[in-house]
Amino acid sequence: MRQSPPTAFRGWHILGWSTLLLALTAPGQTIGVSSFIDHMIDDLDIGRSSLSAAYLIATLTGSAALPSIGRWVDRRGVRLTTMVVGAAFGVAIALLGVAQGLLMLGVGFVGVRMLGQGSLSLIGDTSISLWFQARRGRAFAIAMTVSAGLMALSPLVFTALIDAVGWRQAWLITAVIIGVTVPSIGRFALVDRPSAIGQVPDGIPGVTAETFVPQPSLTVSAAVRTPAFISLMSIVALSAALITGLTFHNVSVMGEGGLTETEAAAIFVPQMVGVVSASFIMGWLTDRIRAQVLVPIAGLSLAAALVFATTVSPGVAAIVYGLVSGIAGGSIRALGSALLPKWFGTDHIGAIRGISHTVAVAASATGPLILSIGNDLADSYQPVLLLCAAATAAIALSTALVKDPIAPDAAEVSTLGT
Repeated sequence: MRQSPPTAFRGWHILGWSTLLLALTAPGQTIGVSSFIDHMIDDLDIGRSSLSAAYLIATLTGSAALPSIGRWVDRRGVRLTTMVVGAAFGVAIALLGVAQGLLMLGVGFVGVRMLGQGSLSLIGDTSISLWFQARRGRAFAIAMTVSAGLMALSPLVFTALIDAVGWRQAWLITAVIIGVTVPSIGRFALVDRPSAIGQVPDGIPGVTAETFVPQPSLTVSAAVRTPAFISLMSIVALSAALITGLTFHNVSVMGEGGLTETEAAAIFVPQMVGVVSASFIMGWLTDRIRAQVLVPIAGLSLAAALVFATTVSPGVAAIVYGLVSGIAGGSIRALGSALLPKWFGTDHIGAIRGISHTVAVAASATGPLILSIGNDLADSYQPVLLLCAAATAAIALSTALVKDPIAPDAAEVSTLGT
């Protein structure tokens, strides 16, 4: 039975809780896992390339489930899926804390990548998409800014926790926090969509759930065939792979430039500044500037970050690298979140995001191995980083030629809920 509509628009509260969900994906993101990598390698006597390969296989395996999870979110809503995913995410984190070898680590990696980086991010983004339409860019600007800022602090938090109790206990403490907090948010704070409580996206005065006319939505098959989707996914995939690779091997890459382990960890501070500022600006601009301008700029910032990684040294150069890499990651993440519902509607946004997240997660799996192999072949990260920078710049410039999705045939427009 539908509840009586509350007086105040609930969307801003939902935005706050969804933003917290995005931040709580940190234990499944490479920026969080990276704090544990060297400790696990040393304690379990595992080679860096072997661990990178296990991370790749686990991430690819986990990403395969995301389209199905996206369809499940569309069918059952964000509340139930948040509760189930949150509980399972906590279990997966705990598995990493009790792992005794590469196989157990691989199983844990599958869980945290599928449930944290993939599923929980998908749910948070979908929740925001459903509650905002005309103000969606502004909403995502806020969500990306705050969640990115909180997530950028995770290496410092995890490092301090590891120093205090050891890497195994740090994983287990994190598992309890996630396993309790995330399901509670789903149960007590989220609402599946505005119409469930008699409201409409953006809280437009004078418009009811019965009179609100939603934007047209494309079916999943129609959306993924558009050049706009393909071009955006190409930039998203490059960002996921290369920034994940740089984050995963942060200590090693920065060490090649002469930075100590402490100085390498400090890179995340200017990176946080870049992520936070770019997330807000890019999210805000999606309501005002065409994607054909924004997507190439974001892609070129990624290429610049790769070049700066080859010239890093203690001091100003390290700060510039951290700032530019943060700008690249924040820009592309914000565009990926805001443009999908803007272009393709929200009837099937969970399924479309499922495919998008599969692309991102699968691509992120390749990054650590690409850089590891490149370093093994050349005894330096520089050649592979410069090659990736050139490819990224070329693809980024090509996206300027892609048009916004045009009105599809009637058969390809969703009529869900009409």
